[in-house]
Amino acid sequence: MTISPVIPIPLMVIICIALIALKRKGAWNFTRQIIISVLIFAINLRLAIPTDTVTVVKNDIDVLFVVDNTISMLAEDYGSDDDRRMDAVREDVETIMNEFEGARFGLLTFDDTANYVIPYTSESSIVLSAVQTLEGRLKEYAGGTSLNISYDAMKQVLENNIGLTDDDDDDDDDDDDIDEISGENRVQVVFYISDGEITSGDRLRSFERISELVDTGAVLGYGTSAGGQMHVRNYDSDGYELLQYYDNNFNYVTAISKIDEDNLKDLAADINIPYFHMTNHSDLSTAIEAVKLSISQGDFNREKKSGEGQLEIYYILAGVLAGLLIYDMIYYRKRLGQER
Repeated sequence: MTISPVIPIPLMVIICIALIALKRKGAWNFTRQIIISVLIFAINLRLAIPTDTVTVVKNDIDVLFVVDNTISMLAEDYGSDDDRRMDAVREDVETIMNEFEGARFGLLTFDDTANYVIPYTSESSIVLSAVQTLEGRLKEYAGGTSLNISYDAMKQVLENNIGLTDDDDDDDDDDDDIDEISGENRVQVVFYISDGEITSGDRLRSFERISELVDTGAVLGYGTSAGGQMHVRNYDSDGYELLQYYDNNFNYVTAISKIDEDNLKDLAADINIPYFHMTNHSDLSTAIEAVKLSISQGDFNREKKSGEGQLEIYYILAGVLAGLLIYDMIYYRKRLGQER
C-alpha cells in the first residue's frame, strides 16, 4: 500500500485533533465526530493498493496549431482595449490545450517561411512556451506574406503524423490519391490561426487536399475590418516602434492591418472546418464546443491491460464520509425542527 498525502501529515494531524476537540454532546454524536475525523485523515493520505490490472486512459487526439506569425498579427485591434492580436492568440492557445488535456500538440508557424517549431508532444508546456515567443519578423526582414506559405509544411506534417504514402511524391499535385494510411488511428485536429491578410500579391490557393488529412478543427480569425496599427521590433533596438511607411505620394503614413475574412472563410471551406471570428476570449468557447461535437467517435478510449499498477481506494472512504455528512445534516435539521 502506498500513500500520497495532499496536505502534509503533521498539519492534517493537527486539523483532525482540532475537529475531535470540538466534542459533541451525546455518545453517538461524539463517535460520529471521531469517525469523520479519521476518514478525513485517511482520505488525505490518498491510499493506493497494488493491482495487476490497471485502467489506462488513452487520448487519440492530435492537435496541430498553425499560427500566423507575420507582423500583421501584432496589430492592436483585439477586444475593447485594442490589445494585440498575438497576445489574444497566446491566451486562446492555452485555453485550447486545457480543454484538450491529454492530447498531443504540435506547432507550425509561418511568416515569410513555414516552420515546424514543435513536433507533436504531450508536453503542452513546451508548445505554450514556444507560442509565448512569437513576435513576428523584424521590421527589416518582413516581406510580403501569404497564407499559401503554410500549405506545403502543413500537408507534410499531417501526412507524416498518420504515416500516409502517396502514389505520387509530387506535393504540388492535388489530384493524387491516398494509397495507404498506416500507424495509429488518431483524430487529427487543426486550429488555423490568422488574420487572413495576404500582402504578397498572391491569390489564396486551394486547401482542399488538406481536408483529406483533417478530421476536425477550426479557422480562428483575429482582427477587425477597421484594422489596427502595429508596433514592431527593429534590428537596431530591443524595443518596438510604430510601423510606418511612405505611400505612393511619398507621404509618411502609419501602416494599418485589417482582417481579411474572405480568405479565412475560403480556407475554412476548403479544409471543411468552421470559421470563427475572434473578437474576445469568450468567442473561443463556441469554437471549442463545435470541434468537440464534431469528433464522431468520442474523445477518449478507455481500455484495461495487464500490468503492475496502483489502485486508489480513497474514493471509497470519501463515499462513506459523504454518507455520514448527509446523516449529520438530516439529524441536526430534525433536532432544530423539534426545538422550534
